[in-house]
Amino acid sequence: MVDFLKRMILPVLLGLIDLAVVGGLAYSAGRTTGRAELSAYRAQVAEQRRIDGAAAMQRYQEQTRQLADVSGQLDVTLTALDAARDQLTRRIPRAAQRPAPVVGADNPGLLSVDGLRVYNDALGLRADASAPAAGQPDADNAAASAVDSGVSRADLLAHARDYGAWCKSVAAGRGALIQIHAEAAHGQ
Repeated sequence: MVDFLKRMILPVLLGLIDLAVVGGLAYSAGRTTGRAELSAYRAQVAEQRRIDGAAAMQRYQEQTRQLADVSGQLDVTLTALDAARDQLTRRIPRAAQRPAPVVGADNPGLLSVDGLRVYNDALGLRADASAPAAGQPDADNAAASAVDSGVSRADLLAHARDYGAWCKSVAAGRGALIQIHAEAAHGQ
């Protein structure tokens, strides 16, 4: 019986030992392969992060440059607008004088020709602010510039209505563009 057990158990034990050795070798090889694959994956992730970081830095630098350009343009525009405002402010005292009455006119206008010129220049309504409007006297002719322009209260109120509607539409368009830009920035 001992002989029988030796013949039966010994091959089983040897098979188990072989199996354990093969399993150990397979485990070791799998572990080595897994570590190599993990190392390669980590290197790939690190490289992709480097590429993504470089691309993000390039986009950031381009947007910073664009912002600086727009900021510079805005500064130039604001400086020009301040200068134009200062010039208009110097013209207001003369332009605000009551217009000289027109012979035979029942209801004098609110602005002199000079006052109407300042009003139009302030709103950018004349293509060439240095030249008098058609049928208007030259700005250097003080007597002619003080003549009644014929602009009535109704004319000014109608213009304020139209100008107000235009300002509101520009503000609404600006708001919509800001919203579109903000939504696009969040979508990136």
